[in-house]
This record gives sequence, C-alpha cells and structure tokens, in this order.
Amino acid sequence: MLRSLTASIVQCRGIKHQVQIKWVRPDYVPSYKPEKSGDLENIPKITDDTLGQDYALSEEIKDAPESVKKIFSVSHLGFQAFKALAKKELTERVRRHQYDEDTTEYTIARLTAHIRCLQHTMEKYPKNIKAKQTCQELIDKRKKHLKFLRQYDYKKFEWLLEKLNIEYKGHPETYNKLSRKESLRKLTELHCDEIRNKKLHDYRNLLESQQGPFLKEKLEALKFIKSEQMELKLPITVTDQDIKKVEIQLEEWKVKDEIKQQAKKKKRHILLEESE
Repeated sequence: MLRSLTASIVQCRGIKHQVQIKWVRPDYVPSYKPEKSGDLENIPKITDDTLGQDYALSEEIKDAPESVKKIFSVSHLGFQAFKALAKKELTERVRRHQYDEDTTEYTIARLTAHIRCLQHTMEKYPKNIKAKQTCQELIDKRKKHLKFLRQYDYKKFEWLLEKLNIEYKGHPETYNKLSRKESLRKLTELHCDEIRNKKLHDYRNLLESQQGPFLKEKLEALKFIKSEQMELKLPITVTDQDIKKVEIQLEEWKVKDEIKQQAKKKKRHILLEESE
C-alpha cells in the first residue's frame, strides 16, 4: 500500500495544471514613495526668487535692489530655506493661532512638510540611505499621531486629511508573506468564482427567456379553467385578481425583454463598427 501511495505522489508531481493562470510578482514600491506613505500632494511650489522666511520680515529688503534680493532668495540660500518655507506653508493651513506649536495637527503638518522634502530628495538621490531611513521613521511617527487623532477626534482627523491632502494608511493587523503558491491559490479561487458567476448568469438569462412563454401558457390555462368552472357551475377557484396579476407579470417581462433585445442590437452594432 505504501508503494502504491508513493507511486501516485510521484506521478502527480509531473502533472501540469489544467487552469492556465500566470502569476507575475508585483513591482517593489519603496516605503518612502507617496503610494506607500499616502501623500497625495508633492512638495509646495515655491519659486526661486522667493525671499527666505526670516529675511522676508525685514522692512529694508522691500526697497533693496534686485541683486540684493537675489542674495537672500531661496535659490541662493539653499534647500534649508526652501524647507522652512514649505513647513510654514503647510503648518499655516492647520494652525489655530499665531503661537500654535504643540497641537497634534501642527505636529502632523510639520512632519508632512519634512516627509515631502525628503521624498523630493530621494527622487534626486535614490541611494541616500540616511534620508530613506529618516523618511520612514517620520512616516511611522505621523501614522502614530494620525491614529491618535482618528481615535479621539474623527471630525478633526478628516478635516486634517483634507487640508494636508493625505490618505491615511494605517498598519495592517496581520502581515502575509508574498509567495507564488499563495498568490496562485487566490488567483485560482478568483478564476473559479468567475466561471461560476458566468454560468449562473447564463442560466438566469435562460430562465428569464423562458419566463414569457410560461406566463402566456399560465394565463391561457387560468382563463380556460375559469371558463370551464363557470360552464359546469363548479366552485370558481380562479379569480380575476389572479388573472390580472399574471397579465401584469407578462407585460413587465415584455418590457424587460425589449430592453435586452435593444441592448444586444446596440452591442452587436458597436462590435461591427470596431471590426470594420
């Protein structure tokens, strides 16, 4: 018995799958990408001739020549000045008052500005490991704050997501390792569900097509039974309401059947035009 079982197992290994399903490993998406972090907006658009955050408050620079303004502009001061302006632009969207620096929404806006600046850096230098690690840490920290706000003040949570243009993507409760075997099993289940649904749809259409002739025969039979009972002076078991109900069902079926026939003609006409 053991030999026959071993032989059957060995034979089954060489059998090819009858269902032709091809699995392609999905592309790897780094954790700092907007698809993973949930940032639906890039870094704020700040022109190169914009003055730095501290120098813009000066009264003397307003009347200064263009050469002086260029020295104190973002293009000359560097990326740190650009980052400060981006942080100010995002925090001003959610800041409650002038001295607000401790609220949860301000913290999330500040982290968002830093994350988007790091994403901008990673697009230029994708091999910058330090920036990648920092970006991932800040994304996790922002998720923690968003989870807290979502739990205790959901209205403000939705308002904040709309203001900062963020999509909340919390940590999944369970982690499933990506494997070819598991993916093929799920694809096979989807393929079987599709075949089953198609057969059920075809069978439903067949039954609906047979419903019209059946209602006609039923209507004629009810009228015949009622006429015979009246002629033979027997107790009438078929009422006018029963006949009226069948007539209404038959009219509804005719309307539905006409709509289906028009849809089939339209689809056939479209296919003919595409083939030409």
